[in-house]
Amino acid sequence: MKTVVILGAGNVAFHLTRAFIENTIQVKQIYNRTLEKAKKVAEENNIAYTDKISEIEKADLYIVTSSDSSIEEISYHIPFENALVVHTSGSMPIQSLKGKYRKGVLYPLQTFTKDRKLNYNEIPFFIETENEDDSKKLEELISKVSEHVYKTDSQQRLFLQMSAVWVCNFVNYMYSVGDDICKKNNLPFDILKPLIKETADKIEELSPEKAQTGPAKRNDKIVIEKHLNVLQDDKLKLIYDLISKKINSKYN
Repeated sequence: MKTVVILGAGNVAFHLTRAFIENTIQVKQIYNRTLEKAKKVAEENNIAYTDKISEIEKADLYIVTSSDSSIEEISYHIPFENALVVHTSGSMPIQSLKGKYRKGVLYPLQTFTKDRKLNYNEIPFFIETENEDDSKKLEELISKVSEHVYKTDSQQRLFLQMSAVWVCNFVNYMYSVGDDICKKNNLPFDILKPLIKETADKIEELSPEKAQTGPAKRNDKIVIEKHLNVLQDDKLKLIYDLISKKINSKYN
């Protein structure tokens, strides 16, 4: 596979485009239903772009990076039967692609923000195809971008995505809660960053189970009660209490 068309212009499309170009993979075109978004991704990389699905160019590989709810609709209109079409969703099965072409999945396990520079070689990519020949071709292509390419089925990928939500999206929300508490009490969030870094660094050497610390693990009910008493938000109180009880039940 030598040529790629990317459908979508969000964070995943932006970074895949950059990753491919950095590794001399030809991205022929960007398609997006909002022309301005397609233009923004394409012009930065000197690539053709369109907002008309009927104008997509012929290529070896089509990557649908749209939202899960749009995969079926967009993929249905890809007319090239000899092409391989993949989506990048963690939760949608390979069967969500609707069209008379070869089908697959290319799921990059990473949090993507356009303004954030990434080392693409460190990102794990998870692939699934309908046949072994396409699996080899897709793996060969993505191996130019990353050393970490794995095969998973749709069920494994769903659990992988859910695990990622716990360790990334939920954790980042906890950062925002800590940030809010600091701001309300005239404290800089930066003073928590060494703690955040050490917490992340520890699991390079320890399992998450062994790395756990805090009042819930040691069953310090006095500290937990003090924290619950000063929390103003009832839903945050509930979250704090539930997580503390789950930690406590695991270790005690």
